[in-house]
Amino acid sequence: MPEIQPIPASERVAAIDIFRGFALFGILAANMRGFNSPAQTYFDPSLMWTGTGDQAVQGVIDLLISGKFITLFSFLFGVGFAVQMERAEARGPGFASVYSRRLLAMLGFALAHALGLWWGDILLPYAVVGFLLLLFRRRTQKTIFIWAQIGLWLPILAMAVFLVLSRFGVPLPSPPKATKELIEQTVRIYSQGSWTEIFTRRLEELRYGYGGAMFFFPKILGMFLLGVYVWRRRILQDLSAHLSLLRKAAWWGFVLGLPANAAALAVMKIWKPDPMAPSGPGLAVGILYTVGMPALSCCYAAVIALLLEDSSWRRRLAPLAPLGRMALTNYLLQSVVATSIFYSYGFGLYGKVSPAAGLVPTFLIFLAQIPLSAWWLRRFQFGPMEWVWRTLTYGKLRSAPTVAAASAAS
Repeated sequence: MPEIQPIPASERVAAIDIFRGFALFGILAANMRGFNSPAQTYFDPSLMWTGTGDQAVQGVIDLLISGKFITLFSFLFGVGFAVQMERAEARGPGFASVYSRRLLAMLGFALAHALGLWWGDILLPYAVVGFLLLLFRRRTQKTIFIWAQIGLWLPILAMAVFLVLSRFGVPLPSPPKATKELIEQTVRIYSQGSWTEIFTRRLEELRYGYGGAMFFFPKILGMFLLGVYVWRRRILQDLSAHLSLLRKAAWWGFVLGLPANAAALAVMKIWKPDPMAPSGPGLAVGILYTVGMPALSCCYAAVIALLLEDSSWRRRLAPLAPLGRMALTNYLLQSVVATSIFYSYGFGLYGKVSPAAGLVPTFLIFLAQIPLSAWWLRRFQFGPMEWVWRTLTYGKLRSAPTVAAASAAS
């Protein structure tokens, strides 16, 4: 039987790497406030930043960026699963065991990232939910699409049930409220505290962040399954044959996505619902975001896909491909650099950089990652963390392959 191996660079779909590179910018822009301020203020920046300029910048980020790019990234994870499954099974059996090792390795990265760097890690949910994808390997397109919708809308049903229970006086678990003292203490610890103090506070923020796991884990599965569905539709494999569909996706994604996200922000601005407690406004926000975030993400992806059909735009967007090929490395690198800027063991700027000023490190980090990724991939076949990931997955410890060596082997 042919041995299952990583997908070689010659078989990669360039558009997918460009999508990933594009998504990394949005993820960094959305995460910047989480790197620089407590978990509670991530969901309500007005707890710390009340200036008109900061409110305006944060409003634009929330409207156009927050949640949309992690949604796109989740979709691409599902695409990656479908690609790996299709190509691995063409070479022979054994995909499930290889993929399980891949997810276990990701779980290791996730624990190191969440415990050692930042509470806002997304790799752990991806690794956990990723195992559920194995249940859909043999399912029909119709079944996959139905379960994708169930995943997206199940949290809304759960929110409605909790809301009804709360109205009948049923006690529900709730995280501690974001008091002024808690925020000031968190800022002091991250900006001036020891590594042990930071680690202890990070554990508390992890518990807070994962307190709503039942609400976002199903949505992750829903987007994973939509990625599998689209890959099986053969859309990404031949963008030129689906231009009409892409135009419709861009248009309807914009028409549905922008108003829905704007309405959700308006509800949050007026009623300020607690994201961790059931309420009528909170349920309305959940419904609006369940429509608006995937829709706007779809619009972005469709627009990029249409631009790739133009040769001049293809050249402009090509530098994003190396970034996407090293997505794991770049995602972790963003956390390393950002926490070094804000935490006490770096420059200690935690809590001092407003949303408007936060755009500066966002662009500087991302723009630096573009040439760095290209430089690395001119010398090596994989990014450094991708090489470790593949080594752990395929069980062969070997030196990182250079581009020259890979070309000679082929």
